[in-house]
Amino acid sequence: EGETKLSWTWPMITRRTCRVALGGVVPRSAAACRHAAVEHAAARRFATEGSEERDNAPSWRANGQSALERSGWKPTGDLSDQSHIPQVKVHARDGRQKKKVLVLCTGGTLTMAPDPSLNDGLAPVEGALSQWMQQMEELQQSEMPDVQVHEYSPLLDSSDMGPCQWARIATDIHENYLSFDGFVVLTGTDTMAFAASALSFMLENLGKPVIFTGSQIPLCEPHNDARHNLIMSLIFASRDSVNEVAIFFHDRLLRGCRSTKVNTHRLLAFDSPNLLPLANVGITIDEEEHLLLPQPRGQLRVHTEMDTRLLTIRLCPGFDDSVVKYAVEHPDSELRALVLQLYGTGNLPSVKKEFLDTLKRATDRGVLVVATTQCLSGSVVLGHYAVGHALEAAGVVGAADMTVEAACSKLAYLFGRGDLDNEEIARLMPVSLRGEVTPPEERSRSAVPFAERFGPYSFKTRGRFRGSSFHVPEYVP
Repeated sequence: EGETKLSWTWPMITRRTCRVALGGVVPRSAAACRHAAVEHAAARRFATEGSEERDNAPSWRANGQSALERSGWKPTGDLSDQSHIPQVKVHARDGRQKKKVLVLCTGGTLTMAPDPSLNDGLAPVEGALSQWMQQMEELQQSEMPDVQVHEYSPLLDSSDMGPCQWARIATDIHENYLSFDGFVVLTGTDTMAFAASALSFMLENLGKPVIFTGSQIPLCEPHNDARHNLIMSLIFASRDSVNEVAIFFHDRLLRGCRSTKVNTHRLLAFDSPNLLPLANVGITIDEEEHLLLPQPRGQLRVHTEMDTRLLTIRLCPGFDDSVVKYAVEHPDSELRALVLQLYGTGNLPSVKKEFLDTLKRATDRGVLVVATTQCLSGSVVLGHYAVGHALEAAGVVGAADMTVEAACSKLAYLFGRGDLDNEEIARLMPVSLRGEVTPPEERSRSAVPFAERFGPYSFKTRGRFRGSSFHVPEYVP
């Protein structure tokens, strides 16, 4: 019992309380042991006793299976007689107590190789990831966690993935939650921000790291970013301080429901415009402890039903609003939500009175209309201009500084719950459920991340300890 101060070689993260090796032998405190015991006891009670809590729990297993049966996408092996999914060990254990990380591979550029039948076009290679990882000497080091790999079949391009596949991933994390200390999800970059946002809402009370990553260059190439992204994701997946879904790419760890893809060719492909990175990787690993979500207070719950009857429209000058009118007023329309990407802080042409009337009729018909901004950074403030007041009068709800990926995923999650009406969902949209939106009391300082990134002229010098930040930038008017 008790925490012991240990000194380790790189890679490590220095914390305020103690120094621990990433993925190495970590002495557990009495509180951590009690937390593990309570978690284990709760899991056994949930699995063996026919309690009221179990009877009232969401039927994630049945819902997830039905969705997967419709999709036809499934992992290899029979899951009915196993406690967890089939896995491939990367290396034999050396007898030391080490963190355990499960890698769930769905496909993507990282797993691809030139295919002669496609004129050397890139295509996923099943089974190749396990072989490559078994040959990676970095994973054999004592500081690294024990790694087990599961590859889904067939491997998919991320553009082919959607709620059914995300439900499968969430279900597998739930099934293996007590067997591993963290999870890494390998997927393509095109829809990674959508997948990470969706998993953030699917996994309620998540108390372990779920790290999404991929690459711009396949792992089989001599020069690639896949190796670095994979290794750093495994390191962060073995961290006790990360209790959320995140994306690691290039040199930064980003909150999953705050991320968006910003570049198709550069290695720095993702950014979190309205929130600083959770961690930056250079010579040291600078972890922003004040940004990380705290440990949850409840038991992990999985929500696999996502209601995707929503439509996203990005406005452009001179647009024909009859398309929107047809979508929301057609008698056969089952539309539940309309996400509008508006100009600036939430503006549209004030002369389009008919379009405002269309939005009012949509809300009267039970369609929830949500306003987001086309700007990469910043927030929607509907009351800032006169047209914004008109939108509010029409029943439009502002999404604050959420990304489009987070707004769509949040709507699909809230509608999929089945226990909320439109008024309740509209009230929850600007409320932070998984750290996806800046709280209203802090929104006035939303310029801090932007100014620090592009021109910190009005900020005090930011200081750091090695491996951990200790000073939050203070705004100077």
